Amino acid sequence: MKSFIPNFEDPPESDDSGDEIPPGGIFPMIAVEDQNDEASEGDNTENEEDADNHSDNNDGNYDNGESDNLSEAEISVSDESDTDTSSSSDAEATLEEIFGVKPAIEAQRDHPPDLEADSGIVDVCFHPSVELLSTATMDGEVIIYRYSRECVEEVTRFSHHKKSCRAVCYNEDGTVLYTISKDKSLAVLDTQNSAVKHHIQDAHESSIFSFLPIDEFLCATGDDDGTVKIWDLRKKKSVFSFKCGEQTVNSLLADEMKRTMAAAVSDGSIAGFNIRAKKLELQSEMYGSEMTSLSLVRNDTRLVVGSGEGTLFIFKWGDFGFHIDKFAGHPDVIHCVTPITDRMILTGSEDGNIRAVHLYAHRFVGVVGQHKVFGIENMSVSSDGSLLATCSMDDVVRFWNIEYLYDVEVDDRKKGNKKINRGFNLESSKRRNRFEFYSDLPEVMESDDEGGPVAGPSHTMD
Repeated sequence: MKSFIPNFEDPPESDDSGDEIPPGGIFPMIAVEDQNDEASEGDNTENEEDADNHSDNNDGNYDNGESDNLSEAEISVSDESDTDTSSSSDAEATLEEIFGVKPAIEAQRDHPPDLEADSGIVDVCFHPSVELLSTATMDGEVIIYRYSRECVEEVTRFSHHKKSCRAVCYNEDGTVLYTISKDKSLAVLDTQNSAVKHHIQDAHESSIFSFLPIDEFLCATGDDDGTVKIWDLRKKKSVFSFKCGEQTVNSLLADEMKRTMAAAVSDGSIAGFNIRAKKLELQSEMYGSEMTSLSLVRNDTRLVVGSGEGTLFIFKWGDFGFHIDKFAGHPDVIHCVTPITDRMILTGSEDGNIRAVHLYAHRFVGVVGQHKVFGIENMSVSSDGSLLATCSMDDVVRFWNIEYLYDVEVDDRKKGNKKINRGFNLESSKRRNRFEFYSDLPEVMESDDEGGPVAGPSHTMD
């Protein structure tokens, strides 16, 4: 093995040759065997040069005067030039090249850095056209940030709510930001002028929990006591109110035509409303766990509902009496669901994991990312679909690049393994799978033992 570390305890004996210490010291940082090779080559070269010089001098073809009169300055310049050339080549070698390690993750970042907030973040929402992200905090503030791959910086903040702000949501063009709060109020913010446009106090008799923009003038809210209201912002008053349960309305959703609206209630039911007729049309049977979140897939024909038992229930849109399909396997409560393609959704769970789930065929694709301590409260996908922002009660908003998910293909002819796939870390995750530790090692490793080669570590998944 080559040695790069000199032994200072046993220095080499002097040969009293009177040689000067070479530039760089006695122990140049090169391999020992390379040094010996260079030394032998140097001796041979010097002997040959001496022989040639002797021959030239005898022939009278070499001018000793020029050789003897070389100035010390010229010699010094020559030595310095060689030294600089050597040091510059050494400087070009990076730690990654020398030790064969990958560059730091931060140097390869394809998403904004984590946003560390002053208090718990309960909701996030991307602006529909520019690189802005709005957040709702436990302190009742609404903070808007500008983000890039290099940094996240605050643009403005609003403090119009007296208690925790529970949701933020942009309208279609991003000129308006809606906010709701535990203080029972609904507010409309003018984002272009950073001003509060409307602030409806005591909009509900109990704290508002969920919000849905319907069109330019209509929006809907749901509170902690099961009441759903539709608001006409031109009149600044509700035009419809219905009590669809006794517990919290966790989520509201409407189809693209804005004709039907669904509400997920903590008592375990789904309520369907006719927006134009302003009436309740249908309410589902009572399920054994709370209904927490809503999402539309398959060209708005299927409603996916997250539940407290970790099961995704699938309803035919508009027919909310009883589910037509389901997909179990999440180990804990599903707090939020958002679609990214017509057959793929992202789920945020109480166990702190964000998972990609493919529907029809039903498969866990894997873990997109995670928060360390608390469950996922809410998530939002950027307008171009490349970024996902998630929030948790750990006071951190995390960003994930999810562009690779659009290229995922699922073979519906093969049965998936729920237990393995639901914990499989995808490329955006901050964690790596255990089996990947050995992925670059050969199956059979050479051995100096007489017994021959030995089997390498298994690459099979745990």
